[in-house]
Amino acid sequence: MHFRIRRHVVQLVRMTYDPSIKRGKAQVVGSVKLADPMLSDELREKLTADEATEFELWVSTNHRANLLKQELAALTLAEQMDQARLWFERQDEQGVAQQTANELLRHWQALRRVLKQRELLD
Repeated sequence: MHFRIRRHVVQLVRMTYDPSIKRGKAQVVGSVKLADPMLSDELREKLTADEATEFELWVSTNHRANLLKQELAALTLAEQMDQARLWFERQDEQGVAQQTANELLRHWQALRRVLKQRELLD
């Protein structure tokens, strides 16, 4: 079993061998909300005991690690932005700096939208 993150959900994907094509075939068993990854009773019935255990392990490790990374990123963003400013000040090559600036602008605009929606900006 593996887990695909798709926007706001986690898909639980079972791999089964298909002898007609002589390789594995992915089958989406179900999905859970990423914000609260809990197995419903209906979905739990579709999973084997090992698959349910594997999902619980994924939640307690990978999912938790991602949440901690997000928190760390938010708490250190101001410092990282200052470091980025220093890097941009030293750049002589326009190509790399321009490409990086364009990517940063897209992400900054998305972050700004969220901050405005949450009424965290004046």
